[in-house]
Amino acid sequence: MSRSTAVQRRLGTRIQSLRRARGLTQDELATRSDISQKYLSELERGEKAPSWETLVALAHKGLQIRLAALLFAIDEDVKDDVSDLSELLAGRPQEVRNDLLRAVRLLLRAGEGSK
Repeated sequence: MSRSTAVQRRLGTRIQSLRRARGLTQDELATRSDISQKYLSELERGEKAPSWETLVALAHKGLQIRLAALLFAIDEDVKDDVSDLSELLAGRPQEVRNDLLRAVRLLLRAGEGSK
């Protein structure tokens, strides 16, 4: 399987998962996104590669999420996670918070190197 085919399949699975989580049928999502149900079905099966315009329409109009949430599985409820992190760090010494920030940066760099 080529890399582009694998990416198409992962994206298709992501679209399908988000659609189902919102209780939408393929017809409903397709209508909201101004695409055909047949094309949406092909996208979900990873058989087609969507254009940029289609991705934006699926995210913004169809699923009503940010494009980053569709493409990179970035959760929409980031504010809650940030609040949880702030509460976790509250009262901890500045040195501990700085160490955590350095660790996160290292993890992010390590993740970039594996791509």
